[in-house]
Amino acid sequence: MWCQKVISHRLFDHIVLVFIFLNCITIALERPERHFLSVSNYIFTVIFLAEMAIKVVALGFCFGKQSYLQSSWNILDGVLVFVSLIDILVYLAYHGENKILGILRVLRLLRTLRPLVISRAPGLKLVVETLITSLRPIGNIVLICCAFFIIFGILGVQLFKGKFYHCEGLDTRNITNKSDCLQANYRWIRKKYNFDNLIQQALMSLFVLSCKDGWVTIMYDGLDAVGVDQQPKRNNNPWMLLYFISFLLIVSFFVLNMFVGVVVENFHKCRQDQEEEEARLREEKRLKMKEKKRRAKLGRYYDDYSPLRLSIHSLCTSHHLDLFITFIICVNVFTMSIEHYKQQYLGEVLKYCNYVFTCIFVVEALLKLVAFGIHRFIRDRWNQLDLAIVALSIMGIVLEELKMKGTLPINPTIIRIMRVLRIARLKLLKMATGMRALLDTVMQALPQVGNLGLLFMLLFFIYAALGVELFGKLECSDDNPCEGLGRHATFRNFGMAFLTLFRVSTGDNWNGIMKDTLRECHPSDEHCLPYLPWVSPIYFVTFVLMAQFVLVNVVVAVLMKHLEE
Repeated sequence: MWCQKVISHRLFDHIVLVFIFLNCITIALERPERHFLSVSNYIFTVIFLAEMAIKVVALGFCFGKQSYLQSSWNILDGVLVFVSLIDILVYLAYHGENKILGILRVLRLLRTLRPLVISRAPGLKLVVETLITSLRPIGNIVLICCAFFIIFGILGVQLFKGKFYHCEGLDTRNITNKSDCLQANYRWIRKKYNFDNLIQQALMSLFVLSCKDGWVTIMYDGLDAVGVDQQPKRNNNPWMLLYFISFLLIVSFFVLNMFVGVVVENFHKCRQDQEEEEARLREEKRLKMKEKKRRAKLGRYYDDYSPLRLSIHSLCTSHHLDLFITFIICVNVFTMSIEHYKQQYLGEVLKYCNYVFTCIFVVEALLKLVAFGIHRFIRDRWNQLDLAIVALSIMGIVLEELKMKGTLPINPTIIRIMRVLRIARLKLLKMATGMRALLDTVMQALPQVGNLGLLFMLLFFIYAALGVELFGKLECSDDNPCEGLGRHATFRNFGMAFLTLFRVSTGDNWNGIMKDTLRECHPSDEHCLPYLPWVSPIYFVTFVLMAQFVLVNVVVAVLMKHLEE
């Protein structure tokens, strides 16, 4: 009974969420050396084990409709606790004697999956369940993709196996084959993306081609290929262009874009279960608006106004004031746009123009406060935006006059740019029904897009923490030159790993970053992990698939759904 009262208490889930959040923070603060906050692993494992034990006692383990194993979220929760226990045992047994056991250290990073146990966050849980349900029918398109990848992969192995080698040295103009290269004491090396075998090389090279990032380099390597142990020649076989262009046309431009249609269609099907609830909410909203209009007809709030206040109210609700404010905002935007570096007399003119515009907006805000009253004025979110912009503008002028701009992290005059947002609230948009429909669509889709944003953040967090563990000690040197990793793209700490993954999600040179992680270990390299050549492709390919193909298309599906409505 005590355990049932504990798990049914409304604070139980919130307390667990706090510990999950703290656990994620400790994971983010850790470094590849694994020394920082190592005790926290034991503490959080004990806490989550206690949570699991309380639930098992209260619900039962496997028998009954409400038992622990009847919920898929509880199964994920229990697996992660079990993995954490295994990780502790491995970590206690591992002190550097056996380097092969190092791969098991990534098990600790699976703790970052605990936020997925989001029965505590209904909105995010709804998005995840919708996403999982919509992924099932994608199996057909995945099979089609796999079929084309395997066909082109086998064909690529037959055409290019053993041909993606080249001689690296100071002067390779007279080098024609591998023997000449080795006799000249040069290096005969294989390109990172090649077609020597199907599983590990050809499919990975084709995936890079399908993402359209760095595909030109791979294509020209194929055009330059001569033969096995032969030095490449420029445009040796231009007919190989047909192989690469046909793959891009069939797979990249046609098959992969079917992901968009499949995700959108299945997202719509999954949303049908929610239509009744949304229809009920819309009906309640309609009844409230109807009741509000009925009350407004019975008695208007400004009936007892004095003649002066009534005239101010008429002015604030007139279309002419909106036109005037729109004109002032446009002039204000124009004056801000002509500001430039090394302006002499123009700077003083613009400063006084800013004072005039600020005074106009202050007078407008005061008039509306008088016309609508403080409570009715503040209740409108657009008026809140207007009031905040006016207050920030006044603060910027004060700080500018007091010469305190240098003590702030940003220039307070930048706040003036926020005035442009006021155009969105003006009644002029009532004449532009298409623009208003788009704005309404964006506003209605924001909650679900926000849940998807949380899912994005969770995905980035998991892969960033895992990236620090796997690639945190990789360094660029003469023996291991880097094409993607560097000062602005690294996994040395959690922050830079997060930024690097954001760069990967935009498709900017992600294949170069993956190429740098596909390095073979040398005996002198103490920090190299022997399993990177096969772990790295799995890491980057799964991240790119989820970030660029699945989650982005779900955002498209959300927007299209609201546009239809």
